[in-house]
Amino acid sequence: MDAATGLFTRDLFAAHLSRLSRALDARQRPLSVAVLRIGERPEGVRLRQEGWLDRAIPQIGSMIGRLVRAEDTAARLATDVFALALPGAHEAAAKIAAERIAAVIACTAFDAGENQTPFTVGFDIGAAEVAPGESAAQALERAAARVMTRRAS
Repeated sequence: MDAATGLFTRDLFAAHLSRLSRALDARQRPLSVAVLRIGERPEGVRLRQEGWLDRAIPQIGSMIGRLVRAEDTAARLATDVFALALPGAHEAAAKIAAERIAAVIACTAFDAGENQTPFTVGFDIGAAEVAPGESAAQALERAAARVMTRRAS
């Protein structure tokens, strides 16, 4: 488990996602994944340099873990990238779940230091459903690519 957030680590998530995909494929049930990446903001450079964003990550991760259904799995893939495995969910539902989580976290004010206005965090989001014959890892890559596409636009 990721020490800072209590979420699955990247490697543990990959192993779990693979097992989950095989189990749901055998039951002919859908599996979707979502990727949430902390979005860039003008004040983000200062917040990163001064470590305020790093201090907020444990709370952000904890919130993500608590905002998913019991059957879902949340993971921290990188410093500012989180992922969700949503068994029994189609892509549209995965996107809605990720947007809901992002909206709740966007309402949270994080400490930015003495005499500084607290900051909020937004996310770039991507979701994908595992297609027939596709691995869960490939779906995760598609979801991540959608995050990057949204970030570039």
